Amino acid sequence: MTATAHGTDDGTPDRDGRPRPGKPPGLTRLTTGIHDPSARGIASHVAELIRSGELTPGDRLPQVRALAGVLRVSPATVSSAWALLKKRGLIVGTGKSGTRVTGPAGLVTHIEPASIVPARSDLRLLYPDLGLLPLLAPALASAADLPGLDEYYDSPILPALRAVVEPGWPYRAQAYAVANGASDAVWTVLQSLSVPGDRIVVESPSQPQMLHLMNDLGLTVIEVPYLDDGLSTARLADALKTRPVAVFFQPRAQIPTGFATVERRARRIAALVGRLPSTVVVEYDDLNSLSSKELYSVGQHLPEQTIHIKSYEKSYGPDLRLAVVGAPATRMSLIHAQIRLTRQWTSRILQNALAWLLEDERTSDGIARARDVYAERLSVLTGLLRDRGVEATGSDGFCAWIPVRSEARTVDYLVSHGVLVLAGATSYPSRGPAHIRVATSRMEPAMSHRLADLLAESTTIPD
Repeated sequence: MTATAHGTDDGTPDRDGRPRPGKPPGLTRLTTGIHDPSARGIASHVAELIRSGELTPGDRLPQVRALAGVLRVSPATVSSAWALLKKRGLIVGTGKSGTRVTGPAGLVTHIEPASIVPARSDLRLLYPDLGLLPLLAPALASAADLPGLDEYYDSPILPALRAVVEPGWPYRAQAYAVANGASDAVWTVLQSLSVPGDRIVVESPSQPQMLHLMNDLGLTVIEVPYLDDGLSTARLADALKTRPVAVFFQPRAQIPTGFATVERRARRIAALVGRLPSTVVVEYDDLNSLSSKELYSVGQHLPEQTIHIKSYEKSYGPDLRLAVVGAPATRMSLIHAQIRLTRQWTSRILQNALAWLLEDERTSDGIARARDVYAERLSVLTGLLRDRGVEATGSDGFCAWIPVRSEARTVDYLVSHGVLVLAGATSYPSRGPAHIRVATSRMEPAMSHRLADLLAESTTIPD
């Protein structure tokens, strides 16, 4: 900070109370357009700057007194505005550490330009093949005689569903709950564990929507590389020194890499996290029974600090909108409290339908067939790319993770040929090696052969 004849160059006022002219860009951006200098008016203006992208995650806000001097309001007014923004999860921090922007809670701030371009092949989204999903009609019909359907419900999980799910859980969890889909499950769990500003260790790369969700919750992400056999335990050990509230990762069919956590690494993660009793491991098994890999859970070694989430959307149907959470009883009490606060319970009709599907032999055979088909589709594309000199990863799951020289130029090149893919930058908490993510879940073999040459050409485009 440099002193001047009229005050300081950070925009603080002179001793006589007049704001110094020539405010720095940060203050100019915040004060321009504030017509209502009340706490609510200031908060509304800053929130709009965050929504529009003029203020981005990580941007530091000016000191309370500096902004109050420029706006000619009391510091208490600015402090009240900051409190309103913190309640929405838009900003975090206080005191000497400063206040910074976390993100636009619940809002999508960026849509890829490619999303509005007509394309023959949209390979961005990891959707299940409709022809490989089980029939829902008999499962839904089975709930017609379920007792008490017209009554309000307070149990975290339907007993019939727990009876089917529990025997196949990767470890002995003390309590279970059902959420309205995978994102809802992750959001509910993290909301129950954290407050804005808390640290969370996250696999890198990861699923873009999960990174957005953590940003919306105001969490500080500490990334740890996900290697071909699981989280880097050396980097995890360093990350745990920051005393995070949770460690989040996918134990198998990891999106976007397709890697899986092996048993020895799960055991090592348990040993490291076990030294911090307040830190919880949150495992997210997205593909569930569609994964061809064995599931090795940290909960097998550290059940008292593990929360395991299983999604049933991609395997049994997106319209079921169901995920099951297994957790220690003490943690589940907080998770269930969050569920009761926001939506009371998850439909018993849907829970009963899932229980029926999980017990139905024909459905189980169909899931096994779907698993083989998805694995074959991924294998065909990655094999064709390897034949063309491109070492794409992806031995399990719904997508191939392909290294490129320039993400932007590669994406543009593919768009010009009617193919939409996801830029790899969206999968990193900060920055990472250039990649593109290509969905294979709906890719027929004939399409794979047509696309292999095009994808191989696109990966060599220079930056």
